[in-house]
Amino acid sequence: MNKLYEVLAVEQDRKQKANLELGRLRKTFEKQAEMFDGLTKRYVPLEENAEHIPDENKEMVMTVDEALALAQDTFAKGFLAVLQKEETNASGTARAELKVGDKSFGQLAATTLLAIEGQLLKLRELYQALPTLDAAKRWEMDEQFGYYVTEPEVKFRSIKRPKVVVKYEATKEHPAQTELLNLDIQVGRYETVYTSGKISRSRKNELLGRINELLEAVKVARAQANTAAVVKVQVVGQLLDHINA
Repeated sequence: MNKLYEVLAVEQDRKQKANLELGRLRKTFEKQAEMFDGLTKRYVPLEENAEHIPDENKEMVMTVDEALALAQDTFAKGFLAVLQKEETNASGTARAELKVGDKSFGQLAATTLLAIEGQLLKLRELYQALPTLDAAKRWEMDEQFGYYVTEPEVKFRSIKRPKVVVKYEATKEHPAQTELLNLDIQVGRYETVYTSGKISRSRKNELLGRINELLEAVKVARAQANTAAVVKVQVVGQLLDHINA
């Protein structure tokens, strides 16, 4: 797009789509976090000719990173349309450098910086909703598949079986004393491997930290931009004179 009217023609539509996508994704993170988890549960019998119990599988739909990547293009188009309009409309006098540490994002107009701040606040709301790994489990990243897995969690399966227990052995004077008991006998074990496409708490804090760092830099740049000298405007008196003539 080379002309402002082209940007204005698509700005509202792209902003609306971006906002809808952000809302949908945030709702997914908050209400459907289970879609980022999976498991494989396998039964291992401990006896010959034991009962067969089928495996249990729950497929993980996607990872958090994949969900963010799918939404990024829609959000980026809405973000870009807003900033293109602001930069095109800016007079060029109230500008400042947006800088985080040694990284510069260039000279931007005060109105553009204000628009960036608004978009970053929306992004922060989304990232605050990012689902994180269950802290009660020990996770390892599977580099081949790009998600987290646990070591097999083992739980034994027991059933009640009658067994005669000899309480007193038989003697010449008395017969043996026995008792029929229902004892818990381990007949197998379940081995469950959990998978998750969620992110670690430390990574979530890191992502939010970057957004907050950017927000602070935007506020500093905006304050610097607003130190520009006020442009003298003569047209107001002429407009009023024209109206009141």
